[in-house]
Formats: sequence, C-alpha cells, structure tokens
Amino acid sequence: MKLDGFAVQYFLSQGFDDVTSVSISRYALVDYPILYDDTVDMGGHVVLVPEHEHPTRDLTAKNSLFVCIGSASAMSARDAGFPVIWVKGDVTFRQLYNYMIDVFVRNERLDAQLRASVDTYAGFQTLLDACSEAMDCKCALIDEQFRFVGKADRGAHETGTPGAGKSSSSSDVDASANASADGVTTATPAGSASTEASQESDLFESEIIDLFMASHTYRKRRASHNAFTIPGSTDLLMKNIFSGDELIGTLVMVHDGTSQSANFTLFLLNYLSPFIEEMYARLGTFDQPSSVTSRVRSTLRGALKGDAASASNLAAALVADGHSMRTNYAVLRIDRSFTNESETELEYVARRFELSLPHSYCFTEKDRLYMLTDVGESDEDRRRAFQHSLPVAARDNLAKIGVSKPFTELTWLVTACGQADIALAQGSVMNPTYWYYRFGDYALSWLLAQAMDNVSPELIRHSAVTILEKYDASHGTELAKTLSTFMRCRYNATAAAAELFVARSTLLNRLERIVELTHIDLDNPAERLYLAISFELGA
Repeated sequence: MKLDGFAVQYFLSQGFDDVTSVSISRYALVDYPILYDDTVDMGGHVVLVPEHEHPTRDLTAKNSLFVCIGSASAMSARDAGFPVIWVKGDVTFRQLYNYMIDVFVRNERLDAQLRASVDTYAGFQTLLDACSEAMDCKCALIDEQFRFVGKADRGAHETGTPGAGKSSSSSDVDASANASADGVTTATPAGSASTEASQESDLFESEIIDLFMASHTYRKRRASHNAFTIPGSTDLLMKNIFSGDELIGTLVMVHDGTSQSANFTLFLLNYLSPFIEEMYARLGTFDQPSSVTSRVRSTLRGALKGDAASASNLAAALVADGHSMRTNYAVLRIDRSFTNESETELEYVARRFELSLPHSYCFTEKDRLYMLTDVGESDEDRRRAFQHSLPVAARDNLAKIGVSKPFTELTWLVTACGQADIALAQGSVMNPTYWYYRFGDYALSWLLAQAMDNVSPELIRHSAVTILEKYDASHGTELAKTLSTFMRCRYNATAAAAELFVARSTLLNRLERIVELTHIDLDNPAERLYLAISFELGA
C-alpha cells in the first residue's frame, strides 16, 4: 500500500538526526511479512516492524526508514545499518498501522484542499483556515510591514493529533526527540499516549506581535529561508515567505512548548509555506478584496442576465467602491487562446489584469473572460492613461483584448460584452499583430461583413472603384489610393497631399483625372457614402 502525506511525515518531522540525513524518494506502508521476501526491493520505503521481527543486512532497503515496536527489533534494524525510529509505549503493531492509515486519509484531504484553494485563488485566509482546522493549530500570516494578512486561532488542545503528543518540555526547536542509551531514536505515537493541555498562548495578542517583530533577532533573520524562533517566545515558530529573493511576509505558528509539538509545528511551517508562496505568485499581492469589491462581483452575474434591478444594485455597489455616478465604463474581452502557454487558467489571467488595471472587475460568461473597467468621465488625461496601459497589460499577460464602446448605463452591460466580442473577432482577422481592438474601429467592417454574407463584393461595389483599380493596374498610377486618401482626410487636399507625399497641385490634377474617368459627383453625400463603403469592402 503506497502511503504519502502526514502519516509518514509525522515521523520524519520529529527532527531525528539519523533520519533527516536520509533521502527518502517515496513513502510506502509495508506490512511485516514482506520483510522476508528477498525478491522485494523496499528502497525508499517506510517499513513498520513488529516487536518479534528482526531486520537484517540481507534486506534490499536502501534509503528506507524502519519504524520498530520493541527494543529487540529496533536494535536489530540499527545493527543492520538502517535508520530507525523506536516507537515506545503501550501500543501494538496493529494500532500503529491503523493510526498511520487514519492520519494519512485525514490529511490527504488537507493536501487536496490546499491544492484546490491555490488553483481556485481562494486566498490566504482559506489556506490558514484549512491547515488550522485539519491540524488543530494556531497560525498567522503577516506581511513584510508586520500587518496581518490572515490568522487562524484554533489551538492544539485535542488529543490524538500529530502535534499534541506528550514529551519533555524544550524551547529548542532544533533539538531531536529523546534518544535511548543504545542510540536508537524513540517516539510515542500521538494516538497512543496521554496528552497534556497545551499552554494558553495567544499568538494574536498585540504585545506578542510586538515582541517578535521588534526583536533584534527577528530583524537579523529577515533573510532566513529556514524556520526559526527568537528569545522570549519559546512557543512561537516562524518561517519567512519569499517571492523569488524578495521577503514578502512571515508565517507564524504556535506549539505547546514540548519538543514533539515543536517539531511537528516545524514540519507544518515547511509544508504550508510553499502553498502560501504559490498563492502569492498567482495573485501578485497579499491584499484581500474588500466586502464592497466582493459585492460588485456578486452583482455582475445578475446584471449580465439583463435584470434591471441587478444593474441598479451594481451601480450602487460601484459607487460604494469609489466610482463616480457619471463615470464611463467599458467591457474588455480578454483572450489568451492564441498562445502556447500551459498556464491558461481564467482566474490567473483575471487576477493579473485586475492588478494591471486598478478599479476593474473580471467576470466570466460562457467560459469567456471579461473585465468591467472604469474609463473615467470626460477627463482626457485619464482616458489617455487607460489607452496607454491597455496594450501594456495585454503584452505583459500575452493576451489580445476587444474593447467595447464606453457606456454609462449599466443596463448596456450585455450589449457591451457583445461589442467586445465583435471587436476581438474582427480585429484579430484584420490586424492580427495588434494587442487590442476597439469596437468603434471595426464596427463598420463587421457590419458590412454581416450584410455581405454569401454575396460577392464585386456585385455591390461602386463602379468608380473598379474603373480606377483597372486603370491603375494598366498605367502604374495610384488614382484609387488617391481618392481613398482624399476621402479619409475629410476631403482636405492639403492633408491628403501630405499623407501621399505629393504636391498639392499634383493631388488636384489626379482628382480631375478621377472625375474624367468615373464621372463621380463628390458633392453628393449619398455618392460619398457609397464610395466609402465600396473602399471598405475592398479593404
């Protein structure tokens, strides 16, 4: 039976000198009859040995840990050169076996819960609560400025928990468990011995926080990657949390003052800290969303269904979160499907964009990621800042973005989502190298594409455009481009000449030639519109 998790780590966390030097690549619970099958390789296993059995050097058990009941089996395993834990006390082999199975099952669920919390971006408080509830411990997370990020205050008062076993009191967390006169490390299984009520020590009292945060020893250890304690706080263990090489905070846990509890708490610190660091890497911050921000996200779902009451509630929630009643919003459609990145989780991208564009709220609809963002009222500086930050955010997160038209009435939310979809789809086709696409720039192209479905553009285009393109092809001129540029420059000859890099007189001569060939009337608004659409169809 393969066994991973706390059931094995319960022993390894005790800090035994002759165990910590061994590299155990995998953990398995092996029943004793298998010891005497010479064909079995038990390398890297944890082997439970009953009192009447005696391991010998003939066994294939490299990098194995032998957990022995009784002095005879422990001495035999030690003499054979195997790392040994001698389990003392009134305990049978079956009790120990069942205990390890029970602990494994219970804490395998914790491992899955912590992993799920990270994968779903549940936040740091969820991680602390899960660990505290499963292991009945006190823990807290404090950022580099000594401010609480989260805390869980259950306390290890129950019996039968891995961290609550009875042993001699010790304030030195580096000390190993008691060793017998024969040199064999000993331990008492947590479920088989009486426990003492842990001393009452409130980790979260301000004077205790002041004690270790103001300590010169703590300040010296701000670069430490190892768990540590400081003078004056023998029941506290700490481990710094890093993002790369940058200190971002400290994880703190309470133990009951015994060496066994201290060693298990040390193991919990080392176990929980990677989950904290991974959560920080995904969120990029310790900041927790406020209740008002959470209310905004919760009301977005109802507003997406077109419910007027929900839209009104959303407007109120946005105002409560610091937005102006007259501000303009836009909806962004965020897409990373074009990348080859393995990390494509929507929640990860959402958190990254919310950090890049403050006062924005990501939401999903039909497996699509959107963002509602405040683009300001009539403040041009703010609008330009938004337009500048948008491509930067897209580039940094390897995403393409479709942007809706600005709107004030939140009842337009569904329409804005559709506009963002259209902008992303049409823009990706017309300008695949761009990072973002505004709906206003692609609305006409999309509208024409919808109207021209299953219809050839040649049947619809103005005859003048066809005449000019054929004339250019046979004479090497640029009359079609000249007319298109002249119209795009709002019929300003000087501006069009500058864009074409020709003299104004040259441009006017070209326009005369265009009229001779096509007989168009540029003073007619309807003909102008027809020509503009025709050029758009040929784009």
